[in-house]
Amino acid sequence: MSPQPLLHGLDLLALGAHPDDVEVHVGGILALAADRGLKGAILDLTSGDLGTRGTAETRRLEAQKAAELLGVPRIVLDFPDGRFTEEEAYRTRLMGEIRRLRPRILILPSPEDRHPDHRRAHRLIREASYYAGLKRYPCEGTPWRPEALAWVGGENPGQPDLLVDVSAVWERRMAAFDAFGSQFTADPAQPVTRIAHPAFRRGVEGRAMHWGSLRLCAWAEALWCEKPVPAALIQLLSQLESPA
Repeated sequence: MSPQPLLHGLDLLALGAHPDDVEVHVGGILALAADRGLKGAILDLTSGDLGTRGTAETRRLEAQKAAELLGVPRIVLDFPDGRFTEEEAYRTRLMGEIRRLRPRILILPSPEDRHPDHRRAHRLIREASYYAGLKRYPCEGTPWRPEALAWVGGENPGQPDLLVDVSAVWERRMAAFDAFGSQFTADPAQPVTRIAHPAFRRGVEGRAMHWGSLRLCAWAEALWCEKPVPAALIQLLSQLESPA
């Protein structure tokens, strides 16, 4: 496992099962957070070592470049790609990170997604975030429970609960997305994958344009959450969209 950044008291922690998961959905939110002086970070559960294209090392280097473009630190837990479970060992490892980082808000993978790792990661993170607040749970660190959870869209997610105007950071957000060349760049010498097809990138842009049209802005990113919308998420939206 790689050394992790010394972080504490985060405003926002976005988690993904693999490197690039976060950048696909909420890179703009993280870039805005950095520009507004909020403490954000990315946590990848795995290095994506089972991916059809690229190697774990390549993806780690791409992930670091993407995080630098967004202006946030990145943490990698090195769980085994495709093989991590919801068992105690993984839950307590994640609980320890939540207690160490003390994030106010977590952004999770979608609970309904075509990739099994994303669905499993959502469940694992939700459980870990709850149990991390129990003082008698045998786990390292001082108990801590985030104030709110939100998640990104998956398969047919329905109307978003929150839309964030990310127009001011859109180019930087897409530069972070493009940093994952091993995954998203069409290359006839590499295996054909769904996410490497140019249509996938157009889909990311089209989705953000549609959500932007609902907010009457150029580009927006979407989040879903339990209702009523937690006050911490409403406050985050206000902070993100306040003048720089």
